[in-house]
Amino acid sequence: MDSDASCSDCKIEFIEGKWTQILLNWINKCTVQEPRVQQLTPKCLLSIIDKYKYDICTNDLDRAILCSDDVEPFIRYKYPILRLRYLTEAMNLEKKLYIMTSVLLYYCCCNSRTGEVDNEICKNLTIDEQETILKYCERLSDMEVTINNVETAVNDALQNLLKQEENKPIQIARNQIEKLNVTSPSAQYHPLSSSEDNSNSDDSKDAAVKFISPLTVLPSAVPEASTFSNVTESVLTNDSAIDKDASEKKDISVFRTEKFGNSDDGSCESNNRCKTECDCARCSISGPCCGDPGQSTLSCGEPCSWKCKFKHLKFSRKTYVYAFAGCLTIVILLAAVLITLAVLKKKEHNRYDARRLMDDEARIFRPNAWECVENLCQKLSRPTSKRIYVSHSRCVLQCMGPQLWPYPIGYTLFSKNLVAMSILKLEYKFQSLPSENVHRHLAEAFKLFIGDLARLEKIGREMKNGTCDLPVKKMNIIIDIETDPDPRLRLNTDEAYTISVNSNFDFITIHLSSSSFCGARHGLETLNQMILLDQLTGYLITLSHIIVKDAPSHKYRGLMIDTGRNYIPMPDLMKTIDTMAACKLNTFHWRISDVTSFPLLLPKLKELFEFGAYDRALVYTRADVKALVTRAKVRGIRVLIEVAAPGPVGRPWFWHSEATCPAKNANYTCDNLLCLRLNMRESIFDILQLIYAEIIALTEVDDIFHLSDGVFTMINCFSLIEDRDGFLDKALNRLRMANKGFMPKLPIVWYTKHLTRTLEAKTWEHLGVQLYKWNPDSGDYLGTFRVIHSNKWDLSCEMRKQRCYKYRTWQGMYSWTSWRNIDVFTIEGGEAVLWTDFVDSGNLDYHLWPRAAAVAERLWSDIIANTTPNPEVYVRLDYHR
Repeated sequence: MDSDASCSDCKIEFIEGKWTQILLNWINKCTVQEPRVQQLTPKCLLSIIDKYKYDICTNDLDRAILCSDDVEPFIRYKYPILRLRYLTEAMNLEKKLYIMTSVLLYYCCCNSRTGEVDNEICKNLTIDEQETILKYCERLSDMEVTINNVETAVNDALQNLLKQEENKPIQIARNQIEKLNVTSPSAQYHPLSSSEDNSNSDDSKDAAVKFISPLTVLPSAVPEASTFSNVTESVLTNDSAIDKDASEKKDISVFRTEKFGNSDDGSCESNNRCKTECDCARCSISGPCCGDPGQSTLSCGEPCSWKCKFKHLKFSRKTYVYAFAGCLTIVILLAAVLITLAVLKKKEHNRYDARRLMDDEARIFRPNAWECVENLCQKLSRPTSKRIYVSHSRCVLQCMGPQLWPYPIGYTLFSKNLVAMSILKLEYKFQSLPSENVHRHLAEAFKLFIGDLARLEKIGREMKNGTCDLPVKKMNIIIDIETDPDPRLRLNTDEAYTISVNSNFDFITIHLSSSSFCGARHGLETLNQMILLDQLTGYLITLSHIIVKDAPSHKYRGLMIDTGRNYIPMPDLMKTIDTMAACKLNTFHWRISDVTSFPLLLPKLKELFEFGAYDRALVYTRADVKALVTRAKVRGIRVLIEVAAPGPVGRPWFWHSEATCPAKNANYTCDNLLCLRLNMRESIFDILQLIYAEIIALTEVDDIFHLSDGVFTMINCFSLIEDRDGFLDKALNRLRMANKGFMPKLPIVWYTKHLTRTLEAKTWEHLGVQLYKWNPDSGDYLGTFRVIHSNKWDLSCEMRKQRCYKYRTWQGMYSWTSWRNIDVFTIEGGEAVLWTDFVDSGNLDYHLWPRAAAVAERLWSDIIANTTPNPEVYVRLDYHR
């Protein structure tokens, strides 16, 4: 056992060493590495990327990831189930580099757009190395890219080299025997009698020792001449060239007999059991020559028949009993297999009959049948000879494909075969969850997903007609969240996810993996859109094989609703959160106050509620806000609350002495309450700090904060810009104090001319601004700001002379892409905005959807989405709505 383990370790060490040398040759010869490297290092990976990054990058996202000095994020993005995190310990760093370099070689070979990688390998590496790399890539392409599969592919690619290495001792043995046969022909025919011959015999023994030494890799040594003779015989008899030449075979036999034969070896000269007529090369130790006593020279050279070989064998009764039992077991198993196949064939025949019956009925003409016309489903209006789909859902999945919104930007694969399933046959498993908090949120999100499927099945029970041509399979759902222990949406949260659906005889297995809870929730949303209700049978159906790899183009994808101008009830806001989750929008920007009202009830600042609310019933309590935040967190959405400051703040601040305006009447009071603004006094900032702390505590969002600083008014107010000098610096300081001494990573304000002032621009350098009604021809420089775009994504009515002029269309919002060409520090994302001057609960959905959904796809799929909506976009949006 020890020798077997040692041999296995030697093979592994040989394979890793040989593959490492091939990787080093590729790096040194193909990436022009100077000086030449002797071992794999992180610098090697960077040299590969520097060489081929323009050849292997397929989109802007790949190039953005490769701009860093670390290749690992790029590999994790391309192969999310590789799980390099398991190799982060010091002892595994060498293996991690080995695996990463191997994966990078595979990716370069499979994704070279110009063929540069292939040309370099063919030009600089040997034929054996080229063949090994080709076999490695072919083998790995048949499997998922994991650590074990990479090692398996390397092992399979190097099998030929491993066999050559193992056969080297045998080849050396052959060569030495042929050399002795040629150099000492007299020894083959004459016995050794003289002293010179004895000396030659000693030399031959020395040669024999050297001959044995390459075979010492075998499990046992070869100490005796007789055993050595058996080994040499096995080598010789396996050589096809020697078998073809009978005379050469005879000479070698005589050489072996005379050189190594003696009375102790059981040679033919001294063994009395050998017949005088027998012309055998050697005598069998356990029996006479040729395996049969009395064999003559006429038939000795003929191959022994099976009767000859097994004539001397004898079997006991026990052996016959075991043999009979084994045969009986085999017969029983074969009978069981044949019966099973017959049953399955009968079931399949019944299903085929049911399917043929449905097709025949549809071809006769069925009012609820569908046909596929140019990849679009159209209802059947007359008999046709084309393929007919007996339900709309089947036509959608097989003709058009899953109607996903927003469409994934990564790799997608959809088969054309349907499978039926039911939640009554559901099994699920949460694995690799990084924290208990993530487990709780995932359980709630999964409950919502199952609830949607249950509602579909409830509708389907009324449609079942007792005939189902598809096998109803069990669902096995596996969800894997890899690294992020925080279920909250953060600025650095990885929202990418991967879905794979595979079906076998009894099960349909759905595997969803992501690095974070938010990514897993997005995956459940995509999965929900791929499972439809079959109107014919009443069962849930989907495609049998699916692969979806997806990630958002921008990390900030928001929707703003203003509840200060018109009060929106909580049920409508809750419903809006649900619809945002269906579109994968991740930020609910709640502008909760305006010049006309302040409906947020803060126990420590009751004056704002007393003076600011339209009515005591039209307020949002702390419990209301927490309920909305909880609902949003389970759906992967952050709630961002904005309080209008420093002005105009209007009627809600009328009670405070530091709320003033420059235009005063004869009574020394503000001529228009809506023009009230806050003075830059410490008492004002004490109140703002208290509001900031309450908002952070209620929303649990501490890495993004909206400080407002906007100028939104429908009347003419004077000196709004001049009266806010110094606000940004003081507001940032109070925000840090409200956030327990930590500055949020992304404070945001509305962009105004206030930021063109030198002091304010320096204070807000590399911080967030939201562009709204910004003129690109104004000449304002935005190169120091992190921008959130809303310029053409206003869902409100376009106003002219304080009257509603027209609404912007969803096609215009989907087609607006010029925001990508604005020179800014970074583009954080975008946001659709809705002002409620003409909006209440009665027409809220009419104003939001489907235009906000069009903005959602632009922000999620911007990398691959067309600049204008094509017919396929129209169909998907209609189906999503």
